[in-house]
Amino acid sequence: MNILALDTSSTSGSVAICKDNKISFISYLDIQTTHSERLMPQIDFGLKQAKLTIEDIDLICLSNGPGSFTGIRIGLATAKGFCMGKEIPLLPVNTLKLLAYNLYGCKWSILPFIDAKMDEVYAALYSSDLEEKIPPQNAKPDDFLKMIKEPVIFVGDGAIKYKEQIEKKGIQFEMALPHQNIPLASSLISIALKLNEIPKFKFDFIAELEPYYLRKSQAEIIKKQKETGDINV
Repeated sequence: MNILALDTSSTSGSVAICKDNKISFISYLDIQTTHSERLMPQIDFGLKQAKLTIEDIDLICLSNGPGSFTGIRIGLATAKGFCMGKEIPLLPVNTLKLLAYNLYGCKWSILPFIDAKMDEVYAALYSSDLEEKIPPQNAKPDDFLKMIKEPVIFVGDGAIKYKEQIEKKGIQFEMALPHQNIPLASSLISIALKLNEIPKFKFDFIAELEPYYLRKSQAEIIKKQKETGDINV
């Protein structure tokens, strides 16, 4: 199976390609250019390196949020364009689960913590084999941490940012290694390869698929405040 995987959920981004069930290309960039500038060149370069064309791709995988509002929109629009144009199935994956997958099979439950700005995080809790224990949500760090009653391994940039708050909660925890804190397109391929069967191409599903934001964008919040006069929206 040939797979194209995309992650644009953060300021960094990655592209990975699986050829004949083997990861053959990985590209990761954390540079000061937008996804709109670098995503298509990365995809084109990766396909050429793997000696594939988009017509050879059997499945496209995408991290669909939560994360960067703009990055997720760009990634989803790109994936939709390829999928609908070439009738390629699409597999969207929650970014929190994608991060947790970096620690699949570890000794404790996995707690992905993504910095959501505005003193909030995107967070969830998964077992070591990725069963959902606390569903994905947007919350204040302290509010989410109050729910944790077991040893966990934190993963994600939010865990680094809020490490002092985590320590004050008295939770038994460990921190993921630096390379594990990055949502990577190559992990999407691992997720896809574990499926019993790949998804079928479904035009309506792809056309109607929306980013998994978990909260409104800052622009939407400000607009709502102006409309209602409620500063607490």
